[in-house]
Amino acid sequence: MSFVENQLLPDEEVVLLTHQHPVVLFWPILINIAAAAVVIALAFTLAIYWFLLFYFGPLLLLLWEVLVRHKEEYIITNRRIVKQQGVFSVSSFDASLDKINNILHEQSLWGRVLGYGNVRLETASEHGITVFHLIPDPVAFKNCIVQQRELYRSSQTGSLGSVSREDVPGMLDELARLRDRNVITAAEFDEKKKNLLARL
Repeated sequence: MSFVENQLLPDEEVVLLTHQHPVVLFWPILINIAAAAVVIALAFTLAIYWFLLFYFGPLLLLLWEVLVRHKEEYIITNRRIVKQQGVFSVSSFDASLDKINNILHEQSLWGRVLGYGNVRLETASEHGITVFHLIPDPVAFKNCIVQQRELYRSSQTGSLGSVSREDVPGMLDELARLRDRNVITAAEFDEKKKNLLARL
């Protein structure tokens, strides 16, 4: 079952859902092409069971890899990052946006040419570092995480009911960064700053 169908929390929305880049199917497709070449080359001398031996197996391998790729979902919501995988048994990892410290992406030469790469998350949770492998357009995936993290932190900053005096200086710095990155407007910054300073 898809993540979207059964795991969204109240008021949670999916911002981006993607799968691994189609490059993960390179070897199964290559094996199928080779098997098809053998079958065509020996078409007039092979019995039907040889056809099944040379081509049915590679075809099943390709279909399996397509299904595995489809079931491996990388999701960004307005609250967290989720990695879900598995065909028969399912496992998932998720990290709250406020627990993400650093976001890194890496691309090989072929990754830059074909448009895939890895995104690495460093979190404050017990999981430490989590890698999302072979993601299409890793830069866009990384930027989406950064944007949603800052929007989430901005929304949390707006809830001032539990803010202590010690939190105010750090929150002012965070608000200034959000304003400088155009995540919040200057007017919103001034209003939140005024509310925070009133607590000093």
